[in-house]
Amino acid sequence: MTDDQLRVFWTPERVKEALRNPAKAPAKRPARDRAAASSSPPPGLTASAPARGFGANTARSEANAAAGMSVSQEVPPGAGNNIVGKLIYYSPATGKVTHCSAASIATANKNTIWTAGHCVHPGDGSGQAGWSQYVMYYPGYSRGDDPLGEWKAARLLAPTAWTQDGDAQEADVAAVVLSPRLDGNLEDVVGYALGYLFTENRTDYGGAAVMGYPGEGYQRSDLDGERLMYCAGDTTDAFPINPFDDRIKIDCDMGRGVSGGPFVWGPQNDPRIVGAASHVALDDASQRISDDLFSSEHGSHAAALINTANGA
Repeated sequence: MTDDQLRVFWTPERVKEALRNPAKAPAKRPARDRAAASSSPPPGLTASAPARGFGANTARSEANAAAGMSVSQEVPPGAGNNIVGKLIYYSPATGKVTHCSAASIATANKNTIWTAGHCVHPGDGSGQAGWSQYVMYYPGYSRGDDPLGEWKAARLLAPTAWTQDGDAQEADVAAVVLSPRLDGNLEDVVGYALGYLFTENRTDYGGAAVMGYPGEGYQRSDLDGERLMYCAGDTTDAFPINPFDDRIKIDCDMGRGVSGGPFVWGPQNDPRIVGAASHVALDDASQRISDDLFSSEHGSHAAALINTANGA
């Protein structure tokens, strides 16, 4: 995608439409048969890296909230807010422009953001035709202001378990490698990048936070997708009675638009991504039934994906 093509497509009206139109989370679909998944990463694959740019005295306001805050609040202003931003794109599956949330993640190229798989592909087996198009990222977006400008996507990466099978249990994750700009790489311009901890069979992260741009919420009517919001609390195993389902859950009322927003855990000088907002619990009429917010397990699939991004 050339810069000229992006400029022609993203008219001011289309940009405004995308920023107002939060992405819809996918319906939960069963995980594929692991034994038949030849493209799956080896079981037990892990990946970790520390955050960059967070000094010992760096304020991380989203993690300073009282534990168990499930009613989302706006993240107070601060330079650290630039680690999260809005991802806008055209979806061939819906024929619409829309937005997700994403966050800067520490990689060798210093130009990668982490988000949900359904923000880059519908997960319906449509192959190349399904990938999101005209993808742009706005770090630090708030109330119509994009203080660090726009960043063009160079590569979209998602597990085959998502793109082919829509596996929200293990694989609704994605990495977007951005093109560097004349003023530098994303991480250098933003000043921060979250670290990560991707390991199987872990769901308990005490004192975590989730951030994003919700355009709606559970029993909320005041969310407009224009503000960076957060919840804080402990993550838990979403389905402890099922040893094969290690989705992460946090109590949070954020809905459409928070998709891809990071689940962050760790000390103030080393905050790490341990999940990404994926989906919520719905009844048969597609109505939300609780304030549970789920992330796919960030284990082997997430580890393989970030390793690919590190090689990009």
